[in-house]
Amino acid sequence: MFNKLFAVCLLVKDFEKSFDFYKQTLGLKVNSENGKFADFKLEGTSLAIFEKGDATTMFPAKYMKTGGGSVLAFQVADVAQACEKLKSKGIEIFEGPKTTPWGQTVAYFQDPDLNIWEISAR
Repeated sequence: MFNKLFAVCLLVKDFEKSFDFYKQTLGLKVNSENGKFADFKLEGTSLAIFEKGDATTMFPAKYMKTGGGSVLAFQVADVAQACEKLKSKGIEIFEGPKTTPWGQTVAYFQDPDLNIWEISAR
């Protein structure tokens, strides 16, 4: 029944702040933008942000919890190099780069809504 992820949509507190973070700081390319919704071009899956107040057009606000409950995992060619680039943009890497007990190189940072981003080696 579920075999392909179409999109991830993060419900954000401040659309403009999150939009700037994803577009300017992380350098993601905008696929579309409409009011307080935007989605970004990624290979295979769409990443979208939608301000909570406007997202009630989809479902009631009582089902929206506070931010920070998601972990987004992306692979990069060089974790240490990606961390240095993120740091140069003012992003705090709160863990890593480090090698996990199973041999994966990872590092972690947060977006403006405290969702956790994991970057790992391809």
